[in-house]
Amino acid sequence: MLAKVIEGRKIGRTLGFPTANLEFLNPAELPENGVYAVDVTLHDEVFLGVLNVGNRPTFGTSEKIAEVHILDFAREIYGEILNLNIRKFIRHEQTFDTTEALKNQIEQDRDEAAEPETPYGSKTQAADL
Repeated sequence: MLAKVIEGRKIGRTLGFPTANLEFLNPAELPENGVYAVDVTLHDEVFLGVLNVGNRPTFGTSEKIAEVHILDFAREIYGEILNLNIRKFIRHEQTFDTTEALKNQIEQDRDEAAEPETPYGSKTQAADL
């Protein structure tokens, strides 16, 4: 899935988890709302990431967005094209009562995304959905 990095509201950065807001080149490829472990390719480098697709219900927004937190990454990449490969579905979209609860969940999501997994779409992963 190819996506261009665009400007966002920088909410992830304020939480300590900077994200690249994404505009999918083929919107039909946008997965269902949820959180996914992904491989992120930028040029010829591959990084692990956590992809969030949804409406950010904790912040009261209704606009569907896609954003990726790239693990161990600290570069400005606005305007770059990323290639995203889903490795694993982590969880469905949730609403959190506090930003602290959201931050705790994002830490768990990040830890889960860092674990090696079976490629998304395999029989094991499909059974988990």
